[in-house]
Amino acid sequence: MPEASKPAAGKEVVSILPSIAFSDLKNHKFDEIIDVRTPLEFAEDHVQGAINLPVLSNEERAQVGTLYASDKLKGRKIGAALIARNISDHIMNHFQDKELDYKPLIYCWRGGQRSRSMATILKEIGFQPSLLQAGYKQYRKTICNYLCTEENEKDGETNLERIKLVRISGATGSGKTLLLKALEERGEQILDLEYLAKHKGSILGDYPDAGQPSQKFFETELYNQLEALKTDKVVWVENEGSKIGNLNVSRRLFERMSSSPRVHITVDMDDRVDYILKDYEYLISNPDLKLPDLLKRIEKYAGKKTCDAWLKLLGEKNYRELVVGLIKYYDSSYKVPKGESLATLAMPSGLLLDFPKLTSSQYVDNFISIGDEYLRNIQEGGNKEDCLTKNSDDFKELSENVASVEIR
Repeated sequence: MPEASKPAAGKEVVSILPSIAFSDLKNHKFDEIIDVRTPLEFAEDHVQGAINLPVLSNEERAQVGTLYASDKLKGRKIGAALIARNISDHIMNHFQDKELDYKPLIYCWRGGQRSRSMATILKEIGFQPSLLQAGYKQYRKTICNYLCTEENEKDGETNLERIKLVRISGATGSGKTLLLKALEERGEQILDLEYLAKHKGSILGDYPDAGQPSQKFFETELYNQLEALKTDKVVWVENEGSKIGNLNVSRRLFERMSSSPRVHITVDMDDRVDYILKDYEYLISNPDLKLPDLLKRIEKYAGKKTCDAWLKLLGEKNYRELVVGLIKYYDSSYKVPKGESLATLAMPSGLLLDFPKLTSSQYVDNFISIGDEYLRNIQEGGNKEDCLTKNSDDFKELSENVASVEIR
């Protein structure tokens, strides 16, 4: 009998796995997005909605990397053994109840061995896995291009260029973030950068129960927020600097904000003090947050004499005068935002301290009216920048009379 035919020498059998570009994800539906990178990599940043099923732990990845640098073959063997063992654990613990029509999207750093190893085994089981083309590395490049690349360097206009931003400016303690929340309650679109950054913007602005995210994760969250915004409504955003705490606002967004129209708000000093005392109450009640140390961080800007006076008021528990002093310091260093405001709206006394009344007030109605008029002018004029002067004229009378507005 003739010998059985043998496969050609050197022929490699490769399992064919679908590869999906990140830009094409919206055209596909997956049951899960699986990030197989280490927990540390995942914690720094990941695709929105992904779960972490690492095929190497933090320590194992470091071990394999060190070994691979000195002995590639041994490093690959140990890496394969560890990956196979960890995938086995995931099959027993996570994939046990999945049906054959289960469709996961899997990615690692650059769409290489970690993600392909898991996808190959899942495909052999009978599932329908796909790979994220070029992995997290390409995903991150997409985010950076979206947020930082000049408009004329991109392949087409993005949602960041299409949305209609309107800034809300005002001095420290004016309740700009609270006003954003009130507008959101009324059905308006907002972009709350301080919420995404987990920081209130000032030196005292650290959240009491959460640290700031990584720069990469902040930008991922920002990208997803921007992509979800509609272009047929205005987007209200607080006037911010180029940094929020330790995080940088992306260059393209900051440029868009700087050139967008704004509405300026003013609030009585007593209301500002009461609002800050309420909003930062945790700094006073929780000694673990070390308010004295936070105040000393301002000393190099405000001067030792001023800082010592603040610390004396803090020691005397004279919190109201401390807040007055801080407000006066921040007011003296307040920089008027770029561009003439569409209107300056004085908030009625007491409104800042009652969120339900603020939400249903004529004051918030005025902001909504400004946004609607701005959109109408864009539709008539066809250019956002050309509408700024027209809007300023339209709302001059409103700006002059708004101080007398009654609360509904």
